[in-house]
This record gives sequence, C-alpha cells and structure tokens, in this order.
Amino acid sequence: MIRIAIVEDEPVASETLKNMIIKFMSENVVSAEFDIAEFSDAETFLGNFSEYEVIFLDIQMSGMSGMDAAREVRKRNEKVLIVFVTNMAQYAVESYEVEAYDFILKPLSYGNFFMKFRRILKKIAHLSNDDFCTLTTRFESRKVKIKDIVFVESCNHNLIFHIVGGGDVRITGSTLSEWENKLSHYYFIRCNSGFLVNLKYASAVRGEYVEIDGQQLHISRSRKQSFMAAFAKYVGGSV
Repeated sequence: MIRIAIVEDEPVASETLKNMIIKFMSENVVSAEFDIAEFSDAETFLGNFSEYEVIFLDIQMSGMSGMDAAREVRKRNEKVLIVFVTNMAQYAVESYEVEAYDFILKPLSYGNFFMKFRRILKKIAHLSNDDFCTLTTRFESRKVKIKDIVFVESCNHNLIFHIVGGGDVRITGSTLSEWENKLSHYYFIRCNSGFLVNLKYASAVRGEYVEIDGQQLHISRSRKQSFMAAFAKYVGGSV
C-alpha cells in the first residue's frame, strides 16, 4: 500500500492532483495499491498525521504555510518524500532545509506530473525494497536486508558491513569490487578505494567528504566526479 497525502487549500488544485494520480494508476502497470488522503489546511493534516510514503504539500496556504508544515513533518518522519506544489519557484533554496524530494509547479499539467510521479514511485520502491543478501562469517551465515546496509568498508583483507542500528558484520573471502557489482543496482557507489556507500544514507556532501549516517567518509579525487554525478542523480530523483 502506498499512502499519499495531498495538503492543498485550493479545492480545484487538490482534485486535479488526485485525478492525475488516479489517471496514472489506470494507464500504467502499478502493482501497489494507493490510499489518498486530502487535507485543506496544514493544521488539520498535522493533527491527523499518519505514516505516508509521499506528501504533496502546497507552500502558500492560509494559516500555517506548507514550509512550516514540512518542518514539523521532518520532526516526525525523516524518510517520507515531501513534494511541494507551488507557483513560486524561489522556494527551492529554502526547501533544502526540509530535504524536499521535488517540486511540482502550478498550473498543474499531466505531462509534468507524469514524469515526476514516475520518479517518485521508483524512489519509494527503492526505499521499501526487502531484498536480502547473505553474509558468511567464520561462525555463521546471516541474512541482511540490503536496504539496511549503510556502507561496506574494506579493512585488512576483510569486508565490514555497517548495518543500521549497529551489529556490523565482518566477512572474508570477498573483495569490495565483487560487492560493488552485486549492489550497484541498489545505488551503492564507491567514494574511495576502501568504502562502498549506500546513497540512501548519504545526507550531504561537504568539500571532500560525504556524510553517511552521522559519519564523514572521504571522497577520493579519482572518484569525485563519478560519485557527485551519482549523488546528484539520486537526490534529484532521476534514478
């Protein structure tokens, strides 16, 4: 089930956006079911807040603005995709503060919506994938969800898989290049010769370092261009 919230104080715009989602579903092969909730103001939305995969949020609304609502959303949920719906493109810079996934500009058009919604669904599929890999240590074989691997570190002929919530797994007999090939489909990329990172957890790039789950990993000069291109593509929603 993909849960969608539309927070829009213009009834016509809200209905148009809802109909575009329904049209997309009817014209494309989408395996997941959808649940769409509509709210006419930010206060009602926050008062009935639930777990959503994507929130379409008008920026300029009477009462609490969409930007202020987005800040509150981020306190409650760090992963939900926030998509601003606005006719004011100058909000793009401010949107980085709340890690907005995308913008849809008014007046709404189905052609523009189609491209963006298709990327949104791909992103949701990536965030929710439940594929596993098997990590074999000296003492056991352990199944790990690929989405829970933060990064892989090469250290003294071992590979250390850093897992969400701790419980790192150390294996031998494999190379980082082998795992790079296995995991590239899941948006893992090298930042240097010793680290393979999951772009899902790359929150920022500052100078020569990428911030991964609160840690800073160095981006080597030889890999800077390819890493930045992949990071920009992932953040921009074109993967």
